[in-house]
Amino acid sequence: MKATRYPTTVEEGKVLQSDKITALYCRLSQEDMSSGESMSIQNQKKILKEYADANQFINTRFFVDDGFSGVSFQREALQQMLAEVEAGNVSTVIVKDLSRLGRDYLKTGELIEIVFPENNVRFLALSDNVDSARGDEEFTGLRNWFNDFYARDTSKKIRAVKKNQAQSGKRTNGSYPYGYIPNPEDRHHLIPDPETAPVVQLIFEMFTTGKRMCEIRKRLFDEKHLTPYSLRFQRGNAFGNGSAEYPYSWNERTLYDMLSRREYLGHTYTAKSHRISYKIKRKVAHNLDEQYEFLNTHKALIDEETFQIAQKRISERNRPCRDDKIDMFSGLLFCKDCQRRMYAQRGVGTPNRKHSYVCGTYRNTSKTGFKCTMHYIRKEVLEELVLADIQRVFRYITENKAEFLAHAKNKYEKQLEKSTAKARQEYNRGKARLLELDTIFRRLYEDQIFGKITEAQFSSMTGSYTEERETLTARTAELERLLKQSDEQKSNATAFVKIVEKYESIDELNFELLHEFIDKIFISEVDKAICTREIEILYSYVGDVESGEKPTREDYFRQGVGQGACLMKSIVI
Repeated sequence: MKATRYPTTVEEGKVLQSDKITALYCRLSQEDMSSGESMSIQNQKKILKEYADANQFINTRFFVDDGFSGVSFQREALQQMLAEVEAGNVSTVIVKDLSRLGRDYLKTGELIEIVFPENNVRFLALSDNVDSARGDEEFTGLRNWFNDFYARDTSKKIRAVKKNQAQSGKRTNGSYPYGYIPNPEDRHHLIPDPETAPVVQLIFEMFTTGKRMCEIRKRLFDEKHLTPYSLRFQRGNAFGNGSAEYPYSWNERTLYDMLSRREYLGHTYTAKSHRISYKIKRKVAHNLDEQYEFLNTHKALIDEETFQIAQKRISERNRPCRDDKIDMFSGLLFCKDCQRRMYAQRGVGTPNRKHSYVCGTYRNTSKTGFKCTMHYIRKEVLEELVLADIQRVFRYITENKAEFLAHAKNKYEKQLEKSTAKARQEYNRGKARLLELDTIFRRLYEDQIFGKITEAQFSSMTGSYTEERETLTARTAELERLLKQSDEQKSNATAFVKIVEKYESIDELNFELLHEFIDKIFISEVDKAICTREIEILYSYVGDVESGEKPTREDYFRQGVGQGACLMKSIVI
C-alpha cells in the first residue's frame, strides 16, 4: 500500500514558532460519515496530533465541527478559530485535507489566499501536500474547485431523493407539527401527542371565540405549557438552551403559524419550501398550489369549520378597542363605495357613550383627502339589523334546507360556467395537444429503435417537443386545480348548512356567531333623496342568501341633525 506523503517542515524539520496557537481543525459532515473510519473525527485528530508532535508544533489546540457541511462557513468551531486568527493569536492552521476546511472554492480560497496571509498564518493541508510556507502549490485552487464540484453533485443527489420522498407523501426532514409525534413503527406517519394535542385544541378554541393573543399567551404561561422549541429541547431534539429562562413564554408569531397549519386537519403537505442554492441556507416558501397535498393521512386535531373561522380571523387581524375588548364586528364591516374597512368609534362625555362605525378612508381624511364620505351607522342599529337578517336566514334554511342547497348549487354553477368557460376551453386544448405529443414521441422512439433515425436526430427532433410538453403539463395541472374548485364550491352550501344546524335558536349576537355566519358586511351611504341606506350581508361560503321574504327589517330613525336631517329607512338585502 502506498504511504501518504505529508509536507515536510522547513529548516531541517525545525519549526521556528512563537507561543501562538497551532490550530488543528477537524470537520465531519453527515455525508462524510459513509466514508468510514478514515474520515472520522477521531482519525483526523490522530493524524493532526501525530504530525504536529513529530514536527515540533507547540501550543496545539483542536477546533472540531462534527456534523457540519463544508458548504456552510457558519460553523461554530471554524468561527472560533477565525476569531483567534484575526486576533493575531494563531501561527499555524493544519487540516487533514482541503475539503475539511470547506467545499466552497471561493470562500476556501479567500481563507487560504487572503485571510491567513494577512494574519501571518501558515496553512497546511496534509493529504493534499499543501504548505503555504513553500508557496509553490499551483493546484490548490483546482483542488478547491473539485471539492466544490463534489458538494454540488452531492446536493443534486440529495435533492432528487427528497423530491421523490415529497411526491410519495413522505416527510423529508425530522420536523413535525406541534401536537403530533412520529409513529414509532413508521416515522412518516403522525399520531397525536397526548401531551400537546390538547394544547393545540385549546389555542384554536380560544382564538375562534374571540380571545386576544395576549389572553392566549397568558393562559399558556399560567398553565406552564412549554413552547414548541423548549419542548423539542427537553426531548433532546433541539440545540441551545431551550429558552431556559422563558420556557413558557409563547411568541405571537408562533401562535399565528400554528393557527395557519393545515396539517391539523389531518392532511400532509410536502415540498413546502426549497433552498435557492446548496450554498445558501435561506429557504423560499412555496404557495399551497406548489406543494404536494395528501388528504386524510393522520388523525385531525381540528375540524374544518373551526379552521376556517381561525383563517378568517387571522386575515382580519382583529384589534381591541379602547375598552380593551375586541369589537364583535371587527374585520367584518366594509364601506360599499371605497371597499375600505369600517372602524369602530365611541362618543365621549356621556356615561352611556354611543358606539358607531365610520369609513376608514373618511377617518383618514388628513392622509387621503375627501375621497369618501362618512357612512356613519350606530352599532345598536347595526346589531338589530344583522340579528334580524341572521334570524331570517336561519329560519329559511331550517325550514327549506333542500330548496336552499339546490338554489345555491344552481347559482354557483351559473357563475362558474361564465367565469371558467375560457379556462375549460384552454384546458381541453392543452389535454388534446398532450395526447398529440405523446403520439409524436412514441412514433419517433419507434423510428429510433428500428434504425430509421439516429439517436442524435431523435434528441434534436424531440428537444422542442419536450419543452412544449413540460409547459403544457404544468399549465393543464394548474387549470385542472382551478376547475376542481367547482366541486369544492358546490359543497360550500353544505358547509354553511352545518353551521346553521349547530344552533337551536339565535336570540343574540356574539363574536363567535358573527364570524361563523358572516364573511363581510357592506355599508352604503345614506341616499338622502329617499332616506334609505342599503346594508349587504355576505354569508360564509355562500355569499348573499335570498329567501323570497321582504326586507328583513324596516326601521325609521333620525340620521343627522339640523338641515338635511331625515327619517331614514335601513334595508338589509
